[in-house]
Amino acid sequence: MSMNDARYDQVQIILHWIIAAMIFFMLGLGLWMVGLPMQSELPPDEESVRAFWFLLHKSMGITVAAFIILRIVWRLTHKAPPLPASIPTWQQRVSSLVHYLLYALMIAMPITGYLQSMYSKYDTKLWGITLPRLAEADAVARETFTDIHQILAYLFIAVLVLHIGAALKHRLKGSEVTSRMSLWK
Repeated sequence: MSMNDARYDQVQIILHWIIAAMIFFMLGLGLWMVGLPMQSELPPDEESVRAFWFLLHKSMGITVAAFIILRIVWRLTHKAPPLPASIPTWQQRVSSLVHYLLYALMIAMPITGYLQSMYSKYDTKLWGITLPRLAEADAVARETFTDIHQILAYLFIAVLVLHIGAALKHRLKGSEVTSRMSLWK
């Protein structure tokens, strides 16, 4: 098997790294922005920047969701390269499980974020364009989806640490498996 046969195609590689960068940004932004003071917590002469960061997070979330849909469609229509024979069966199974979890979380995070936003009293905007409201504001539903979104974020971080840790382990051991998704051949 040639080295090109053992690699993902260029579209999957580029989508992987664009989505990865966006997810890291989104997770970091999400964890940081929830600690920002609300307008009601500030002195009367100060303006909160919280709304700006929440709107950015929402727009980025919808944008990354579009990239994720594209990646899933592409992945369903383009075969993954086989894992090297040097990878033990148990590691192949764990790898499959981690990848399924990553895909599940990449789908669940934007859905729960969108539902959280939809049940909020604030409009959902995509890069400044107000999206149609699909549900009335509901504080209980919003809080439920906020909690789910937050729990999923922590789970996502844990699965990403596992995924990145495995990639680093393979890279440091000199395994050819990491070259499958490398930006450079």
